[in-house]
Amino acid sequence: MTGAFTGPRHLTFITLLLTACLCAATSLASNFRFDIPAQPLPMALDLFARQSGYQVSADSEALNGKQSQAIAGELSLRQALDGLLKGSGLSWFISAGHTVVIANSQQDDQLTVLPAVKVQAGAEAAALDQPYQTPASASYISQKDIQRFRGSSVGDIFQGESGVLIGENRNSGGLDINIRGMQGQGRVPVLLDGSRQETTVYRGYAGVASRTYIDPDLIGGVDIHKGPEMSAQGTGATGGVVNIRTLEASDLITDDGDFAIRLKTSVIGNSTSRAVDPGTPSGLNPRSDAGDQSYRINCVTESLCSGDYDIRKAFGPQDNFSRPDLLDMRSWAGSLAMAKRFDQMDLILAYARRQQGNYFAGKHGPAPKLDLSNQVAKGFYTEVIPELLGASRFRAEEMIANTNYESTSSLVKGVFYLSDYQTLKLGWQNYDSTYGELMPSQLLWLGQVRQTPGSQVNADTYTLRYNQQSQDSDWLDLEANLWHTDTESTNHSYSETFTNGLAETEDYQRWGSDISNRNRWSELAFHYGLSWQREHIDTQPTPGQDKFGRNGERREYSAFINLDWQLMDNLTLSFGLRHTRFDVKDNKPIRVDDSSDFCQLIPGTDTCRTLKYSNNFSGSAPLASLSWQFAPGLQLYLRYAEALRMPSLFESSAGFSTQPALDVGLKPEHTYNKEIGLNVMRDNLLLNADRLRLKLAYFRNRTNDYLTRTSPNQWEKDARKNTFVSRNIDSLELHGAEISGEYDIDWLFTKFGFTYYDHIEVCHFGSYRPERCNDYGVANSYVNNMIPPNHNASATLGSRWFNRELELGLRFTWMGKRNSTPDNDDATKQGRLLPIAWHSYRLLDFFLSYQPSERFSVDLNVDNLTDQYYLDALSLGLVPAPGRTARLGLTFSY
Repeated sequence: MTGAFTGPRHLTFITLLLTACLCAATSLASNFRFDIPAQPLPMALDLFARQSGYQVSADSEALNGKQSQAIAGELSLRQALDGLLKGSGLSWFISAGHTVVIANSQQDDQLTVLPAVKVQAGAEAAALDQPYQTPASASYISQKDIQRFRGSSVGDIFQGESGVLIGENRNSGGLDINIRGMQGQGRVPVLLDGSRQETTVYRGYAGVASRTYIDPDLIGGVDIHKGPEMSAQGTGATGGVVNIRTLEASDLITDDGDFAIRLKTSVIGNSTSRAVDPGTPSGLNPRSDAGDQSYRINCVTESLCSGDYDIRKAFGPQDNFSRPDLLDMRSWAGSLAMAKRFDQMDLILAYARRQQGNYFAGKHGPAPKLDLSNQVAKGFYTEVIPELLGASRFRAEEMIANTNYESTSSLVKGVFYLSDYQTLKLGWQNYDSTYGELMPSQLLWLGQVRQTPGSQVNADTYTLRYNQQSQDSDWLDLEANLWHTDTESTNHSYSETFTNGLAETEDYQRWGSDISNRNRWSELAFHYGLSWQREHIDTQPTPGQDKFGRNGERREYSAFINLDWQLMDNLTLSFGLRHTRFDVKDNKPIRVDDSSDFCQLIPGTDTCRTLKYSNNFSGSAPLASLSWQFAPGLQLYLRYAEALRMPSLFESSAGFSTQPALDVGLKPEHTYNKEIGLNVMRDNLLLNADRLRLKLAYFRNRTNDYLTRTSPNQWEKDARKNTFVSRNIDSLELHGAEISGEYDIDWLFTKFGFTYYDHIEVCHFGSYRPERCNDYGVANSYVNNMIPPNHNASATLGSRWFNRELELGLRFTWMGKRNSTPDNDDATKQGRLLPIAWHSYRLLDFFLSYQPSERFSVDLNVDNLTDQYYLDALSLGLVPAPGRTARLGLTFSY
C-alpha cells in the first residue's frame, strides 16, 4: 500500500510539526479545586501535584513521619500549601514557575531545586486512590497486587477486578481482556507504555483469540478504564482501555540513592518440570467419528474385543496421574532488574525467564466419566457406546497436555530529563516464547488429545514518549508518542489428522503516533489531540494452502477534544468529541464468476477480473459527564459515552475461519454507554487511622452493528460461497452493576468486588434464527464465548503482623456459570462454534508475605487451596484450570 505518509520518518515530521503548533503559553490560573484528606505528608503532596499540575521537590527525610492537614475547596496555591503544611515545621516556595520546593523552615537559605518528581513515598498510594477520584469506572493493579496473586497464567493478575475477565487464559501466555462483555479486535486496547501489540490468533471452530504479551515481572502498574474515554490512545475502545506501565526507576529505587538491583526468583508446583514429549496422550478418548462409535466387551474370543474395539482405549492413558506433592515445585521463574540515576537520565535494564511444565487439574468438581450403560448384546460380544459426561475430557488430577510454556523477556528503558519541564522516554521490549496450545476443535471433535511441538511467538516493542510542561503558564502540558511493534508467531496444528495450512508463520507490524495537550483557562480545562496507526499483516502459509494466511493493511486516524468546566466549587461538567477515519485493503485476490453482481469482465473476454476487498469509513462520537463532590470524600457522577470501533484488519481480510464478502458491507460498531456512579474516600471513619474506599456503578451498554462472524444468509449470493462471513449483527446489550472497594485498619484489611448483569441480549436478524434476540449467542459467532456470567464476585481478607513485616490472608472468588442454551430451538446449533458451558465455581487462594528488611522478602502462595476442578470463565476450549498450586518466591533488593 502506498501513500503520502507511510513510514516513521514522515510520522516523526508530523509529530514535530504538531508539537510546534501546540506550543502556546499565556497565563497562570490563580485558583484550583482541592480535595485532600489528612494523611501522611508524602501522599498528600503527591495528591497536591496531581490536582494542581505543579511539580513538588523535597528532601524525603524532611517528610518522614509527618502528617498533612485536610484541605478542600477552591483555593489558591498559597492557601493550599499553607493548609497542608500547617504544624509540620516545613516551608515552601515556588521555583522556576511550576515547581514547589519543600524544606525545613530553618533551612530556607540552603534550599536547592531537586530533580522533578522526587516525592515518591506516596506515589503508589495515590495511584491506588485514583480510581476512587475518577468520575468513571476505573481500577488499578499495583506491583504488590501482582506479586500477591501472580497465579499460573499471566491473566491471573486480573482476577478479582470487577467487570474484568480474561478470555482463553490457559493458552499461550497472552492476554485477551474482556471488560463488561466487550473483547477482542481492539474493543479493549491493551497498551504497553502507550503502544499496541495485539494480534489475532486462529482457534479453530471455537473462534479466535486476541493476544498481547508481557511478563508480569516487568510490569510497574496497570491502569484499567472501563468504557469509552477521551484520550489519544482510546480510539475504538468500546469496552475500555488497559494501560500497562513497565518498570521505571522509581519502582526500584525507593530512597534517595541513585542505583538499585532487584532479583526475583520463584518455584512453582503442580506441574511437570518441563514439557512432556510430543505425542504424549491426555484425557478420556471415546471415539466420536460418525462411522462407528462402539466398543465391545464380553467377547467369546479375545480377537473380537481387540484393535479399535478395545474399550480400554476409550479410557485414555493411565500414566498421567503422577501429580507431585504440594511442595514439590518443578517449574520456575526468575528476573533481574537494574536502575541507575544519572544527573539528567534514568536507565532501566530488566530480564525475565520462565519455564513451566504441564500442569495438573484439580480434584473436586465436575470431572468427566464414561457412561457405559448403553449396551446391546450381539451374541458373540456386547456392544457398548460410551457417553462422555462432565465438564471436559480431562480427568481429575490428570496432567493436561499442551499447558506448558517458557518465555524470555527483556526491557531497556531510558528516561532523559531535558529540563525540569521536559522528559523523553525511549524503550525497547522483547518477548520470546515457546508454548503448548490446546485447540478447542481437538477437544470437541478430533479425537485423542496429544502433546504437540510448541508454538512460538516473538514480539518486539519500540516506544518514544515526550512530555513538556510550561515553566510559567497552564497552557502547555504536551505529550507526544511514537511507537512500533513487530510480532512474529507460528501456531501449530493440534491433530495428527488435520495439519495442512495451520502451521503458518504470521508477521504482524504496527506503527502508531499520538500527540495531545492539556491547558487551563479560568474555570475551563481543555484536553485535545491526534492519533494515527498503521497495521500490516503478512503470512507465510504452508505451501499449497494460500487460503489460510492473511495479507492486508489498515490505517486509522483520530482527533479528539475534551472540555472540563468547573461550574461550581463542587460541580464539574465534561464534554468531549472524537472523530475517527479508517481505510483497509486486503491484498489477497477475490475471484468472482459471471453470475456475481460484482463481475467486471476483462475487455474482449468472458472472464471476470480478480478483485481486492477494500473499505473506508469515518464518523464521530461524543462523551459527556457531570460530577458532583457533594461532601468531602463523596462524589456522585453521571456519564454518557459513545464510541466507534472501525472494522479490524482481521475482520476485513480473507483467511481460514472467516472473511468479508463483497455483498455484505462492514460498518463500524457504535457503542452507547450510560452510567451513574458513586465514589467514596473516607479516612478515620469508624476507627482512628482507618481507610475506606468504595466505588458503586450502574451501567447500561448497547453496541449497535456489533461485528462478528456468522453463517451466510440465504439471500446473499456471493456470501453463500463461503462457510463463514464477517458481518454486523443488530446489537449487543449488557446492563449491570458493579461494587468495588477497600477497607484498611492497618493490622486488618479487605478488598472486594462484585459484578452483576441484570440484562444480556444478543440480537441478529438472519437465516436459521429461531429467535431474533437471546442471551447466549448466534450460530458460528465469536460473541458466543465472550458473554460474561450473570454474576461474579471476589473478596480478599488479610492481616499484618510484627510491625507490618508479615502479611497473610485469603482471597475468595465466586464465578457464576455461563448462560445456558435451550434444549430446543438453540440459535447456535446451526454452526460449529458451540458455547463453552463452564459451571459455577468457588475458589480460595492463600497468600503470605514476609519482609524482615527493605532488601529481602519471601512470598508464599497457594492458589486454588481447596483443589477445585473447574473451567475458567470465557475459556474457548474445554481445558480445566490448574488444581491446588503452591508458589514460593524470593526477592532481593539492593
